[in-house]
Amino acid sequence: MQQWTTGLPDTEFYGAGTKGLEAVVKEVLDTPEVAIDTETTGLVNWKDIPLYFSLAWGHRRMTLNVSALPYFDEAFKDPSKRWIMANAKYDTHILANAGHNIAGSLVDVQVMHSLLYEDHPHNLKYMNFHLFGWKWADFQDTFGKISSTQSPQQMIERAERENFTLLCEYAANDAWGTWQSYLELKRQLQGAMTHSLFSGAPLRIKTLWDLFDAIETPYTKVLWKMERRGVLLNVPYLEQIKPAAEMEIENLNRQICKLAGRADFNPNSVAQMRDYFLEQLKLRPQKMTKGGKSGVKQASIDSTFLEYHAAEVPMAKLLLEHRSVSKLYGTFIVGIGERLDPNGRIHSTLNQDVARTGRLSSKDPNVQQIPKPENDKWNIRNAFIASPGMDMIVGDYEQLEMRLLAAASLEPKMVDVINKGWDIHMGNAAMMYGVDYDDVKAAKKVDKQVKEGNLPQSAMTPRVAQLLGYRSDAKQLGFALIYGQGARATAATLGCSIIEAEEKIETFEAAYPGALAFKKEAIAETEETGYAFTILGRRRNVQEIASANKGLRKRGERIAVNTQIQGSAADVVKLAQILIDASNLEYHFGCEPLLAVHDELAYESPKSTSAEALREIKDWMEHPFPHDLAVELGVDIKRGATWGQAK
Repeated sequence: MQQWTTGLPDTEFYGAGTKGLEAVVKEVLDTPEVAIDTETTGLVNWKDIPLYFSLAWGHRRMTLNVSALPYFDEAFKDPSKRWIMANAKYDTHILANAGHNIAGSLVDVQVMHSLLYEDHPHNLKYMNFHLFGWKWADFQDTFGKISSTQSPQQMIERAERENFTLLCEYAANDAWGTWQSYLELKRQLQGAMTHSLFSGAPLRIKTLWDLFDAIETPYTKVLWKMERRGVLLNVPYLEQIKPAAEMEIENLNRQICKLAGRADFNPNSVAQMRDYFLEQLKLRPQKMTKGGKSGVKQASIDSTFLEYHAAEVPMAKLLLEHRSVSKLYGTFIVGIGERLDPNGRIHSTLNQDVARTGRLSSKDPNVQQIPKPENDKWNIRNAFIASPGMDMIVGDYEQLEMRLLAAASLEPKMVDVINKGWDIHMGNAAMMYGVDYDDVKAAKKVDKQVKEGNLPQSAMTPRVAQLLGYRSDAKQLGFALIYGQGARATAATLGCSIIEAEEKIETFEAAYPGALAFKKEAIAETEETGYAFTILGRRRNVQEIASANKGLRKRGERIAVNTQIQGSAADVVKLAQILIDASNLEYHFGCEPLLAVHDELAYESPKSTSAEALREIKDWMEHPFPHDLAVELGVDIKRGATWGQAK
């Protein structure tokens, strides 16, 4: 653990009119990289404002009153300056709320830390203790117990009255810790070599610093713009679908109670679930709880337990569905209205330092939880609407992970299926089961027409059902390979026995030996290096693969394969967003970003220019690399008044 090489510099304080402020402003203007942090009125990124801010660079650290902010506007407007922050988007929102927009780069030390230490927390105080052994007290430990009725602003005002010097010291520590973390993490990232298993890695990224500087840093600004604009919500529509959602939850409750054999069974009661699964069914627990405040560890009945048993235990499958539906109801039908700004927009926080694959996560609300249209029973996407006079443009990658599997493995039959323009899952079904592609395609068409009421149910002949089953198998088995699923998880997905799932997996792998070879190569590389790598060189530490425990080792193998594909999908989407942002659609078409959910990107554009903006977005999404991959990256893109219509 590295310690500080120099003592802490004295804390300086400045406000408007303080002697020496002009000299500080000039030095900041002349300094290419400066750390900045804010002390704010609250934690809501679209409305709270700074009360104090702190700066650090070189061997200086200082706290400044908000009255000094306007003096730094020239520095904020400098596009070449790099502002070093912890949780950069939040501080940038806070500054923007006060009328100070940052034109330069947003360099987030939390994202830097996540590239090296993905299994650690990434908050500022933890990072400093982790990197240097330096720890400073949090606000409550510094200024005393905080009342639950106090706002952050009241807490800071109390600190001003009671110990202003200590308040300045506390705030300056945040900037200094950010600055020192940046210097150390940059050194480590520059020494962390990386590469890609993909044939002809598309960008010249040799170290994790290259990845951070070229991809993650501009991506932070892209996400900030998306959060800043937010998306308009149709609240009356949510009220309209509320009864149907409540009816579905009640129906699931009845099914669960019937299966449990008791009318008072509560699907949210851990005690009742333990009794049902462990005492009545005599199932073995997968793991124990941490014990909480009591310290008493008990069998865990979490989603992992339920997913493990879902293939063979109907109650486990029902409870998983109940949890999913209840979460959607609570977040998007009941709770989302509490998060609206005065203009009726929500501003979800998008995190690039949480998911270990590099995928985005989000909160307040978590838009990543919104199901795909085919699983969106209440059409929640129709609640997200374009502003008056605008179109929503939604581009969705078509089977991106399967395409990346083909590009990574260079499996000739899989590449051929994609480049013929075939539906990947239909093509895989034809290859796996030796049937004609057009027959599978015709069966899918019949299925669609029956569901739409254009054909009678009798059109669903045994042969049509068989062909649809082949496509379903191919789709799920492809995902099983990508996600490294074993036979048990695949059986739960397909609704078959574990033995049948094993047979289906063998059939799929036999049809695509190149894909199987890539899987083995990915595992072997991870066993050798301890890391799995994405197409752009993002790496994931996979300690489990060296475990003597068979279960942990198998999990490591799944991660090794999954990171290569799912992590690379995250890279593709991220790179496309960066390129779209750099093409300045806002200037050319008045088009701005709204949402990023898995492989979907949503934008908002005036109706008069939305067709042109759509073409531009589609082109960047399909061709994000300097040289195209071995397979085409197909994008389904539409425009409409709502997210649902644009899908």
